[in-house]
Amino acid sequence: MQKIYYQNPYQKSIECTVLEVSNNGKNIEVITDKTIFYPECGGQPGDRGMLGPYEVLDTRKTPDGSSVLILDKDCSVNVGQTYHLVLNWDHRYRYMTLHTCQHLLSGMMYSMFGIGTVAIHMGEEYLTIETDQENVEALTIGKLVRAVNEKIGEGHKVLYHEMSHEDAEALGMRRSIKVEGNVRIVEIQDIDRIACGGVHVSDISEIRLVTFLSREIIRGHMRLYFRCGIDAINDALSNSYYMDGLTHLLNCKASMVNFKVQELIQDLATSRRMASEAQKKLVEIEVAKALGEGPVACMIAKPEDDLQHYAQCAFGYTDMALLVLCPEEERTRWLVVLKGKYEKYGFKDLKQSVLDRINAKGGGRVPVYQGTGRACEASEIKSLEGEFKAFVQG
Repeated sequence: MQKIYYQNPYQKSIECTVLEVSNNGKNIEVITDKTIFYPECGGQPGDRGMLGPYEVLDTRKTPDGSSVLILDKDCSVNVGQTYHLVLNWDHRYRYMTLHTCQHLLSGMMYSMFGIGTVAIHMGEEYLTIETDQENVEALTIGKLVRAVNEKIGEGHKVLYHEMSHEDAEALGMRRSIKVEGNVRIVEIQDIDRIACGGVHVSDISEIRLVTFLSREIIRGHMRLYFRCGIDAINDALSNSYYMDGLTHLLNCKASMVNFKVQELIQDLATSRRMASEAQKKLVEIEVAKALGEGPVACMIAKPEDDLQHYAQCAFGYTDMALLVLCPEEERTRWLVVLKGKYEKYGFKDLKQSVLDRINAKGGGRVPVYQGTGRACEASEIKSLEGEFKAFVQG
């Protein structure tokens, strides 16, 4: 098979003749005499496009290195037929750019900081590089991205060299060579050299821009997420738009946004703590009022109430039988306190006698029990209150 994608990775169409056709029950697999379709390999997805009137769903690699076109099982393709083979150029060019960007990032990450690359992934939304480090500092990533974009602006050629395995090893590249026999070396002029069988752009200026997204630990290694090309440009424009909105809302410079947000987070935490304390005090007052005429009471809580505040009130009473119901749209939260002389009634019996009618789930231990049940109408809530009082006073 003649691999035109190596001779001219920018060629978008070609006439080809079908050499082999097979049907695996799910797809038609086609091999042609020559191809511009790169097969999935080394983290770079296989090409998509058209073989005459038929859509090429994917391109895969045979053991001997040929490209196999994957078509729908209903396609009618025969050996000896000639077709116009046309690339989905947007798909191809995207991954040519991503692959070249990965070489540039990995090469400069190694030359600048001694950080090696363990694995890569070229996805539809981003490029990931799994490093050989447990951690890569934010400052290091910032320096890397700045330096990479400077090199993109300079515009360095991407070159290819075929050489023996021995000569390739003598170059002392950042990664060992995994194939036997002659080796294809991809060189970003004056920046990086690596053994690679992929297709790339001809000059790194075509990458246009690289932006950093995020990082995470995977298998004990730091994985870095990047965007490049038009995706990076769109990402940068989007971030600029949102940052402009934040600076207006916070009435500050971009450099102060993080500080302002931290201030707001602290203020919010303080406000929530104060609100919780106020609600706790209010609950104490309401519980005291409900129990003013005796140690047995039923109360209705609001959806925003924390039922734990009701439970904490139990510490102030020797004897207490309290049922708190909090009806919500799709459920009813409940809390029961049986303290002192009311412990003898036992929650299990109370649940069977009263709470099972709302399919109550939950439990606890003396003196507090809580859980949820099905949603209740006002009439059912009233009935539950009466049954609870009857149970503990019976």
